[in-house]
Amino acid sequence: MTLAVGLDVGSSTVKASLVELTDAVSVLHVARAATAATVDELLSTVAAVTRECAESARGPVAAVGIASMAESGAPLDARGRPLTPLLRWDRSMQSRHLQSMRAKHPDLAAVTGVPATGKPAVVALTALRADSPDVFTATRYWGGVADLVAHALTDVRATDHTLAARTMMAGANGEAWDAAVLSALGISEQELPEIRAPGAPVATTSAHARRFGLGRGIPVYVAGHDHVVGAWGAGVRAPGAVADSLGTAEAIVRVATDASTSRAVACGFAVGRTVDGAGTTILGGSPACGAMLAWWEAQHPGDDTLAALGGLGPDAWQTTRLTVLPYPSGRQCPRPDPDARVRVLGVAADATDRARAVLQSLVSHARWMRETADDLAGSPAADVTVLGSLAARVPAWAPLVAAAGVPTHLCMLEEPVAAAAALLAAVRAGAASGALTLPRRPVAAAGAPGMRDAYRRFLTAVADEGES
Repeated sequence: MTLAVGLDVGSSTVKASLVELTDAVSVLHVARAATAATVDELLSTVAAVTRECAESARGPVAAVGIASMAESGAPLDARGRPLTPLLRWDRSMQSRHLQSMRAKHPDLAAVTGVPATGKPAVVALTALRADSPDVFTATRYWGGVADLVAHALTDVRATDHTLAARTMMAGANGEAWDAAVLSALGISEQELPEIRAPGAPVATTSAHARRFGLGRGIPVYVAGHDHVVGAWGAGVRAPGAVADSLGTAEAIVRVATDASTSRAVACGFAVGRTVDGAGTTILGGSPACGAMLAWWEAQHPGDDTLAALGGLGPDAWQTTRLTVLPYPSGRQCPRPDPDARVRVLGVAADATDRARAVLQSLVSHARWMRETADDLAGSPAADVTVLGSLAARVPAWAPLVAAAGVPTHLCMLEEPVAAAAALLAAVRAGAASGALTLPRRPVAAAGAPGMRDAYRRFLTAVADEGES
């Protein structure tokens, strides 16, 4: 038996999982807390949830893995003190900073495989240099979320290729920092974390790990970008496999043998590598999944949408003719449009009808992302694995995904990204078999007459939106 701890620093919640690895993967304990807005508070939160898991362990912890949201971090001064709150991927950003970056590096999106948006660290640092020159001058280190946690555990600053690539400062594969980009930005490689090759640890835990409830000498790994870590853990590793990762945001992760980077980024997709470095990933993201549900709840406070969806089973799904375009903060892909907004087409019969329409819209948008990723990969998806706590809370979600006709599975573990980070760390430490995956089960398609027509109406509405 092997025990490992996995951390998932997400947009809304920090999760820690104590995982037991034998000939299967089992979660023994999960701790959660809200994601804090500052570096110091975030590290205190991560320490608390890690300590809760470590204290429940019946034996030694063999490894620690850290997954996190990408494109989120903070500048630190010469003493390692944060100079700003966390600068997150969903922060507001003036378009002039993105335009400034694109003027200096017009081909950077095609080179890196990361769409040119306001999210990457290269844009955050461009904004700091322009708007907060004193902060920029005082900056001696830029820390992404995962490497801030890794440093707190090990006293070493390092990250992995999946998170490095999302900064737009580490080339196509996230293997090394791009000297030309850094020079134009006015920073040095020494101000960024070292990039570890797939499988390499950051270091082992230092005496400071006592704050996290951990002893010295435990190998610590930056597992990587949360969505691709979860995909790998759920067995989405071979070309043709797809993960549909549900959280505050939603991501479609398609494994492929190759993809045209320039074509993908034009469609709003990112091209990168799997966490083990063995394959290519095509990643399509939507900022509105759980965020769309929260937005809808705020607009319709009496509907109690999530609770209503929790009570709707898949066996006799009543497809609504109401169409919702689920874009409270723009559309990232396909057909990127930062000005896209929520639109409701049709008249709802009641609150339950509205709840059905919201879920159908999210499933339809994810299908559109997946089918576009299939086109970019040059082949249809072989199977889809749905993961994330929303799939457990909304029983019709995965069956509606399966209604598209692609074999579908549901990852059965609580907080799968944290569990996947633990699994990946144990495998890298040589303490678990690389053949292990998180448990999943096949999903029967929802009995949902009319979903095909609902999807067509959705695509028509999106097309009409572009012409208006």
